Amino acid sequence: MTRGRKPDTAEQQAAKGAPGKRMSSQEAQRVRTAPPVAISVGRVIPPKWLTKNRKAVEVWNEIVPNLQKLNLINELSSGPFARYCVYVVGWIAASETVRKDGAWYDATGTNGEPLKKMHPAFKAMESYQKFFNDIEPSFGLRPDAHYKIMRDQAAAYGLGNLPLWGGQQPAEGEKGKPSAEDTPASKPEAVQQDVMGILKSFDSAPPSRPN
Repeated sequence: MTRGRKPDTAEQQAAKGAPGKRMSSQEAQRVRTAPPVAISVGRVIPPKWLTKNRKAVEVWNEIVPNLQKLNLINELSSGPFARYCVYVVGWIAASETVRKDGAWYDATGTNGEPLKKMHPAFKAMESYQKFFNDIEPSFGLRPDAHYKIMRDQAAAYGLGNLPLWGGQQPAEGEKGKPSAEDTPASKPEAVQQDVMGILKSFDSAPPSRPN
């Protein structure tokens, strides 16, 4: 009976590389243990200390591209958002502990009476939630805060394309339009209509009726 080819050792596989897009066990282990890579988007660069937390890097990589696309993050706010990513990981860990152990646990009072005490992990979740309530509106991570930021961006766009809009060039219909300073007879109602018109451009088409 003809025997098959003797398989290469792990050292031989590593020396050959990855023929046929196969990876040796050593290479796979190096990939698994390699430090995570936090992506940079434009001028938004993650702080170096973020790479020490693999799960926080995953949160960063998932959300930052969308924030940068909507002009909700820049190089100055990358540090606070990196801390937000770390706290998200902490909240998830505390939530998992509460799921397993419950929000309350049995304890004994000073006089020997049975008590119910709040789990420390549940207290940690509450502390993280307070931080989220403070920072999430700054990045438009809640619907009400997102709408307010869009409204402010629309106002900046209609009043001279301020840096809040991210330096985007005005549309063809806006080129050559006189600013509020060049029009002495400008009225607040007219400015309000311009802002509402820009916001209306973000609306999606209504769903069609079923036959």
